[in-house]
Amino acid sequence: MKPTPTDIDLYARALALSHAPRQIPIHHRVLDFFYWIGIMAAFGWIFSMAIDRDPPVKQLAREIVNPSKQVRVGERLLIHGVRERLRSCEIARRWWIIDGAGRRIDFETERFDAYGPLGREEEVIGPYIPLDAMPGRGRLLGVVAYDCNPLQRALGWSIVSILSPLEFEILPRAPAP
Repeated sequence: MKPTPTDIDLYARALALSHAPRQIPIHHRVLDFFYWIGIMAAFGWIFSMAIDRDPPVKQLAREIVNPSKQVRVGERLLIHGVRERLRSCEIARRWWIIDGAGRRIDFETERFDAYGPLGREEEVIGPYIPLDAMPGRGRLLGVVAYDCNPLQRALGWSIVSILSPLEFEILPRAPAP
């Protein structure tokens, strides 16, 4: 059977369509452009959050301000801190002390938001020495975790700073009058 001219035209047209450059309407090209720009922007944003590991606070000074660095059981250990806050974050601070008997006493984690004006901050903070702490040489240790972007909050991938230990003297509880 011999192909007819219409069959040849049909095959030629199919071959031309299969090897010809695609002819996409301009609005499809514009939509594709914005789609890929959106995908690249999303990956760029996630990447920038993933590499964000710089601590948002520079600790300038931290010292115990109780007289002679001594504190009685049941009283508050006062720590004067000076820091430079570079950006706003959510903060979780955890403290523990080592008492005179070498026992570790943990305090509950404090969670708070550090939003507001950036710059130099000073404050006096500190935990109360528990009634079951043993008198003697004590050390205050701590860890601060910063969550500064949504990825760190979602994954629990906080920026962690270990505070330098502070030494002080735990005195017995004052006698009742």
